[in-house]
Amino acid sequence: MEEQEENKKVTLLDQLSIAVSSPKNYKQLVKLKTGRLVWFVVIISFLLAFIEFGIDAIFWVGKVGGLRNLITNKIPAFTYHDNKLDIEHDMQLEIGNTTLYINTENASVDLDSMETDGVYIAIGSENIVMGMVSDGKGYEYMVTPLKYMFLPDGFNNSKLAALTPVFYMYMVIMFISVMAASAGRQLLLALIFSIAGNGLARNLNTGLSYGKVFTICVYAQTLSVFIISVNTALGYLLSSFVVWIIALVVSMIFMNKAIGSYVSGDIPPGDVF
Repeated sequence: MEEQEENKKVTLLDQLSIAVSSPKNYKQLVKLKTGRLVWFVVIISFLLAFIEFGIDAIFWVGKVGGLRNLITNKIPAFTYHDNKLDIEHDMQLEIGNTTLYINTENASVDLDSMETDGVYIAIGSENIVMGMVSDGKGYEYMVTPLKYMFLPDGFNNSKLAALTPVFYMYMVIMFISVMAASAGRQLLLALIFSIAGNGLARNLNTGLSYGKVFTICVYAQTLSVFIISVNTALGYLLSSFVVWIIALVVSMIFMNKAIGSYVSGDIPPGDVF
């Protein structure tokens, strides 16, 4: 009963603080009920999704004055008629790491004509071109006819503005998708590390079950996944490979220290390595 009362005193903030800074105190976290671990993963996934997607989305929507304002006041007047798009003048809009470019002078936009390198969604009068420009050379990933978008004849700015709630709902779905991916990443890494961690726990005579080792490994990934997410949010300040190596080393150190804290001193000679 006393132990249960002590566990109740461990708040979510305590879980986060211990997870990222004190692997030797993971003993407190391992004693918590499974539901507390599940909620921890959910909250961490929410924070990671907010870092990777939410912050940029909020700032971008604020920058354009809201989607309805963007459509009605900043996007040039356009109409879609007889499977062809016509826009008042060409436009370019930065959306995260992607550039939306619309020019209806030709059926398709030639990516070779783009002056800036990067990822493009280029819309012509009849086709949508998705691709990348590198060193002034365009590379097409996909070309989709506008007619496949099933836009109603006579589609224009006002009709697009009426779909604003749908776009916001899509952003919410995207956020949830990023959350799910973040949770999956943390649990997958924990599963991989738990295989090695379980062997280490047995060799050190810790008496830890596989379930407890897995729990340790989930918490041990916390700092690592934050490092990965921050690097993503900063536009890959460091290369993905370098960050993954750093994350793996951090996870390994945290896991080893957490499991090592259970060592009683009775370690069979030569069994550790």
